[in-house]
Parts: sequence; C-alpha cells; structure tokens
Amino acid sequence: MSNNGNEIPLRCDVPESRLRSFANALQISDTFFPVGMFNFSHGLESYVQEEMVKNADDIFVLLDDILSHQIAPADCVALANGYRAAEQSDLNTILLLDEMLYAMKLSFENRECSVKTGKCLLTNILLIAPDNLIIRDFNEKVCAGASPGNYAVVLGLSGYLLEIACTEVMMIELYSFCVSFVSAAMKLVKIDHYTAVKIINDLQPLLVDLIKKHIHKVPDEMYSCAPLVDIMSIRHEQATVRMFLS
Repeated sequence: MSNNGNEIPLRCDVPESRLRSFANALQISDTFFPVGMFNFSHGLESYVQEEMVKNADDIFVLLDDILSHQIAPADCVALANGYRAAEQSDLNTILLLDEMLYAMKLSFENRECSVKTGKCLLTNILLIAPDNLIIRDFNEKVCAGASPGNYAVVLGLSGYLLEIACTEVMMIELYSFCVSFVSAAMKLVKIDHYTAVKIINDLQPLLVDLIKKHIHKVPDEMYSCAPLVDIMSIRHEQATVRMFLS
C-alpha cells in the first residue's frame, strides 16, 4: 500500500518468526490441543450444588476471585519464574517451583487437575521439541516421580521453547482457565454462548492487570489464598454424583 509514493507499514508486515510464535501460542491454547482442561470445573460444581452460584454475575465474581487470589499469585508466578529458569537452563529452580506450586494446591482434585493437564502438555511439547535438553531433563524427573509436573510450570517451559513472550504465555494460562471455567458453567448453570463470551471479554482488563502485577515476582512471593474455593473443592471430592473431575 502506498501514499504519494511512500510505503505505509501494514499490520500484516510482521517478522516471520513472530508469526510462527503466534501460531505456536494459538496451538497450545486451542481447545483442540489435548491437555484435558475441560474435564474440570475447578470447584464450580460444588458451588452450584450448594446454590451459591446461580447466574452469570455469580460466575463472574467467583472467577474474578479465583484468578486474583489463586491462579495469578501462584500459577502465574510459577509460570513466569519457570520461563526465566528455562532461559538459564536452570533445572533446579524449575523443580523447586514445581514442588512449591504443588504444595499450594490444598485439595486432591486441584493437585490432580494441575498434574494431569501438566503431564498431557509435557507429552505434547516433547512431540514438538523432542531435542530440547531442559524439557527432556524435566520430563525425566516427572516420569521418575521426582517432580509433580504442574501445568503452569510446564506451560512456562513450553512458552520459552516455542519463543512465545512470557506475558503472552501468562495470558494463555489465565485465558485458558477462564475458558475451562466458563465452559463448565455453561453445563452447570445453563448460560448460553453469548453470555459466556461476554464474561470472558469483561474479564480481559483484569487479566492484563494480573499479568503486570505478578510477572516480576520471585518464587518466595508465590501464594494462594481462597479458602472457600478450597473447601468447595474438598466437598466435591466427597460428592456421590459428579459431572466433572473437580
């Protein structure tokens, strides 16, 4: 495109490497990518059974709470530090982060969700980048039972290997959680697709703020504090009828 003979840059004029990293980001965040996230309601099922969540407004408030007090300060901090550790080929720090994050997930179902999806992601990333030393070493530790293999930690390593910016990998973590949660809500609370889209769209400013707030935090600043969410997850473990694994 030209204007009086001068070239005007178009948005499509981006480096090929940027396009490849964007394609990688799309692939690992796509529901088609087999990590099993959509088998979990993240405690929502118990909230619905207890009639504490009944509509879209309730879903928005609960999701905001979980993102702000569990996923961002724990999973996203582990992810960002895992990303930086992968840059430095620092396996010991990655293993430490994996153990710390696992310990912060108080209910069995939350740990199971994190580890099952993490191991699935790890398996798929090994197909994409089989020769990378850090991911192979970490996988050996996970397979040997020496490290749990949490999803957020694996996602941080994967983002680095696939040359996706750390901020974008954190957005994948937060956005994927939102989609998984709202997808469960569509079945449990019977909201429609348009409502689901609006909930996720309205949460976007929060996701950006959470990334900016937590991206530079060190491992010692990790925390998870949403007691009622943990209680509801524990109640779900004891439920006789369950639609989801968490």
